[in-house]
Amino acid sequence: MNSEPVPLPLGFSLCTKEKNDFKRLTCEIDTLKEAGEIIISYPPRMYNPYKAHHWTILKLIFLKMYARDVYTPIIGRRYPFMAFIDPFAGTGLNTYEEAKFYIPGSTLIAWFFATFPFDKVYAVGYGDMNYRLLKMRLEKFIPPSRLWVAKGDANILIDSIVKDLKKTKEAFGGVHFLAFIDPDCFEAQWRMLEKLVELESHGISGDFIILLQSRLIARTIGRIRMGKRINTEIIDQFFGTNEWTYLIDLPSGELEKGIMDFYLKRLKEIKSKALIEVINIELFRSVHYYLIYLTRETKGKSPYLATVRWLKNFVENADKRDVDRAIRIALGIERTIDYFLEEG
Repeated sequence: MNSEPVPLPLGFSLCTKEKNDFKRLTCEIDTLKEAGEIIISYPPRMYNPYKAHHWTILKLIFLKMYARDVYTPIIGRRYPFMAFIDPFAGTGLNTYEEAKFYIPGSTLIAWFFATFPFDKVYAVGYGDMNYRLLKMRLEKFIPPSRLWVAKGDANILIDSIVKDLKKTKEAFGGVHFLAFIDPDCFEAQWRMLEKLVELESHGISGDFIILLQSRLIARTIGRIRMGKRINTEIIDQFFGTNEWTYLIDLPSGELEKGIMDFYLKRLKEIKSKALIEVINIELFRSVHYYLIYLTRETKGKSPYLATVRWLKNFVENADKRDVDRAIRIALGIERTIDYFLEEG
């Protein structure tokens, strides 16, 4: 197998020129599908993708747009060194229920679609087979000098990442990072976020995209309310405190928002001048999660948030049935796209 990384310059896109929201959404998904085709055209032939509900693709679209349109064009000009941190990198490949296509994992999305390349990519895999597949995929496309990949518990390995970033700061002078925190539920312990935020005291700043699985967390708290025996230590570690227990007494209809409000309160306690945008992604009864964007407010009041707010406004305000069908069509779950190509 050729050990040289394969170049894949996808950092410029015409999707942003689309005025119709549904055309833009399908355009963004189409370019992800093209990247997925490139990935599976190379070894390993054992795909073993992470399989999820098709609405979870919205978090990857957000990551792609933010890395391409906001983060790397700005940070790449202002800092001599920028890094991407992916503590839950999976196998580097995703697919969706009933879908006919593969989509890159988050690490490769950040690498492929960056307008200016990241100077270092940190990725953590877990499980022997999944890690081997992740490592092979990342090494195919990312130069060895720019790749740090390891297997194990991301909550422990974050110490090694933080140490490496501090050494990089000494060598380059200015370092900034984008962290994509995408756990299945409780896997991202609070200490991980604290360790990364604490880098500010060393002159290293970062932006965060965090997935908060509010519905899954609410179900766990609901089982506690029903008297089920649950190891609450994992919840303590997730929130970094046992103060979350007041959530048990919240009415069921208020629990998911209560979880989000408490998590945001905790973020504001550790992040100086925190600027937070929350995208509420809910599909009827089957899917509900919050996508949290966390950065530090600047003197210019962060005018580059337009991209963040486009996806927020689109997902939260559009008819859920229309968004659902647009995603299903783009992923090949439904056949026709004509419904969405009419100018509104």
